[in-house]
Amino acid sequence: MENDAAPKTTWLTLGAASQLLGVSESTVRRWADAGQVRAYRTSGGHRRVAEEDLRQLVITPAAPNARDSVRISDLAMARAKRRISGGKAPQSRAFEAFSGEAREKLRLIGRQLVDLFARFITTGAKGERFAEDARTVGHEYGRTLVTEGIGLTAAIATFNVMRYSLEETAAQIASEAGLSSDDAVEALESVLRLTDSVLEGLAEIYERGL
Repeated sequence: MENDAAPKTTWLTLGAASQLLGVSESTVRRWADAGQVRAYRTSGGHRRVAEEDLRQLVITPAAPNARDSVRISDLAMARAKRRISGGKAPQSRAFEAFSGEAREKLRLIGRQLVDLFARFITTGAKGERFAEDARTVGHEYGRTLVTEGIGLTAAIATFNVMRYSLEETAAQIASEAGLSSDDAVEALESVLRLTDSVLEGLAEIYERGL
């Protein structure tokens, strides 16, 4: 919903919103057009969106099947946390040296990734529709790790903590849905392509050095 005058809140440019949540500017624009976040235009015609609404989307993802989307997101996050805290991912020790700001940024990026994954699963849409957002998540992940001085090998290793959690969750959902073997394999391959887009975005940042 767009207003002629902005109420008292924190307003972000599309670029700042994109960096905050690790999604493309086109996604933020779609959210504003759909009324999922408050927005207004400046006198110069530039769009501003409400930071509060954007952060709420991270907590409560919007999707056609919202209840299923939240459950899938929670399943994936729970798996990732168990891997990190349960000693299954020794490479996660790299996070201990991160600054508080970086850890918070990575938490938001991780949540955005699983929410993207949940929307992808619940909508049944083709992966190409989400590829741009997945690549943008990779860009933000890469920028955060490059800033913290993390090498590419360690960056991929830490990302795999989340990747494995997404794959396991996709397998669980496929099993619960009673998919045939062929359909289950196709669903898992779609998830792999989505995470590949994240890794490609990550690699682009490391190649450019930010």
